[in-house]
Amino acid sequence: MKRRTFIKTGIKAATAACVTPGVLLGVQKEKVISKKASKVVVASNGNLVTGTSQINKRAVRSTLDDTLIALTGKNSTRDAWMKIFPKLNTSDTIGLKVNGINPKLPTHPEVAYAIAQSLSESLRINPNNILIWDRTNQELVKAKYMLNNGKEGFRCFGTLRKLSQREPLFSSNSEDYVGYDKNVLVNLGDDVSMHLSRIVTEMCTYLINVPVLKDHKYGAGVTLSLKNHYGSISEPQKCHGGGGDPYIGNLNNLGCIRDKTRLIVCDGLFASYDGGPSGAPQWISHRLMASFDPVAHDYIGAKIIDKKRSEKGLDLVTPNIEWFKTAVKHGLGTNDPKEIETVLI
Repeated sequence: MKRRTFIKTGIKAATAACVTPGVLLGVQKEKVISKKASKVVVASNGNLVTGTSQINKRAVRSTLDDTLIALTGKNSTRDAWMKIFPKLNTSDTIGLKVNGINPKLPTHPEVAYAIAQSLSESLRINPNNILIWDRTNQELVKAKYMLNNGKEGFRCFGTLRKLSQREPLFSSNSEDYVGYDKNVLVNLGDDVSMHLSRIVTEMCTYLINVPVLKDHKYGAGVTLSLKNHYGSISEPQKCHGGGGDPYIGNLNNLGCIRDKTRLIVCDGLFASYDGGPSGAPQWISHRLMASFDPVAHDYIGAKIIDKKRSEKGLDLVTPNIEWFKTAVKHGLGTNDPKEIETVLI
């Protein structure tokens, strides 16, 4: 098969894996959760942040590699990545979904690029096949990312150029942004339907979810890996009712997100426990977290936030997170502590 034909076929397959183009669809059928315990690795290292705000890139990289080894049970970073991506093809694109909505507390570039570099160096893949992305170019720049849509180096760009009523959701061939997929309309529950980023449906073969350790005062309780994909849809503002339920669970149950996601790595260098996701960080957490189970990951992240809230005399958020139930019902993972193995390193 010629390369051009192969690429076109791959794009069509990626779109089909999400939903049938042009049809309003719901979420996938529920699946049974495996009885095997879901592992969540929580890596704490006081050297991740030095002084009051300086991120130590070397410590981030070494801690990341140690975290992946602990998560996979392998003896080297290379073997860990090979377990995460056992069928990786040279033409595959791996997308790192970061969170830049709050420039004061984003997924830090030091974390995202450490993942990209570890992956590229360990598996010797073309850096250009790794795409760091979020909702808009504007938010990425404010979070101190370097935009790159060229043919060399790690790519980095958003679905849109910026948030504006004048910015069309769908890109044409003459426009310099990718836009949302006009052929893919998804129903996230309660008659709320919207489009997904073309980065998800067409451009990425696999996804790594790279959220931030933050609470969410607007009802969701916390905003970690599952809610991070609000940055993948065209109108996330419509999905804040009911504390994010059922939208968060239904969104992550879509095939193009569920089936493509291979890893969650949480940036917990800094964190917020009250008033998030906006505002400055409220404590230096000195943590990275990783898991294959987004529900277990978010549950442990919520418990970390709750511990801090308890110290400050605030109510706990975990008991009120309803979207955990929907996510578990879909078989996305577990929030049962008896089914979670928390590994501290």
